[in-house]
Amino acid sequence: WNKRYITLAPRATVLGLAFKLYDPEKLLGDKEELGITCALIPTSHPGVRVGDRHYPMGLAFLNGPTFGKDVFIPLDWIIGGPDYAGRGWRMLVECLSAGRGISLPALGTACGHMASRTVGAYSYVRKQFGMSIGKFEGVQEALARIGGLTYQLEGARRMTAGSLDLGQAPAIVTAISKYHMTEMARQIMDDSMDIHAGRAIQLGPKNYTGYAYMGIPVAITVEGANILTRNLMIFGQGATRCHPYVFAELEAAADTDVERGLEKFDALLMKHIAFGAGNFFGSLFQGLTLGQFNNAPVAGE
Repeated sequence: WNKRYITLAPRATVLGLAFKLYDPEKLLGDKEELGITCALIPTSHPGVRVGDRHYPMGLAFLNGPTFGKDVFIPLDWIIGGPDYAGRGWRMLVECLSAGRGISLPALGTACGHMASRTVGAYSYVRKQFGMSIGKFEGVQEALARIGGLTYQLEGARRMTAGSLDLGQAPAIVTAISKYHMTEMARQIMDDSMDIHAGRAIQLGPKNYTGYAYMGIPVAITVEGANILTRNLMIFGQGATRCHPYVFAELEAAADTDVERGLEKFDALLMKHIAFGAGNFFGSLFQGLTLGQFNNAPVAGE
């Protein structure tokens, strides 16, 4: 393997590796293609190499490449052992979804609190034309945005962390949190930079804003870049999870009892077709009649 941008790789003693597993001699069963599998591999193992540490945005963020060539590992290194060969996708989705709902939403919230505290104080003590800049309406607009977004961030952080504390792994909720909360943090840091102006762009030991601003692209990128998070996780998996039949169809297709799985899948497929046809003709009817026969949940436009 040849992997780039791996978090903590330069200091890791064990790598978590996801790979596509093939069994052409059918040593593990009847299948030749077992699918995505996860294994734990020591970095000291023969054939494994960790590259030089990266320097993302000039920040102390541990990140680097890892390589593997002709690496032999025993089956016991598969997470869960041989019985869990081919079950790696579920592990990835569940583990990453939990982490995605903790670290980056917390980071976004921390940016909000830090900016609220520092920008509020700076806007009071920094004077221009004989008055605090916090009294200028343009600055007040940005201050209000920082305060409002920080309030949202704190509420979202508590809700997401609370669901994880209850033992749930809400993949879509954590993806929504990661995407929106890092984007809110980006807006907050933009406003913080604008208000601090020259104070923020001179880097040095007393600059508390510039380095946080430089770190925002890291938060946007890691745990699935936001473009991917929005399209693949929120819309892609969200559509699958929210659809009345698609997720059940996937479960039926993965059933180890092929005959039972086919029977379930056929029944679900017919319901899916009927559901899709109903939506199509219902939408066509509402379009042709300009929605005259449709009901809105609220009055007014």
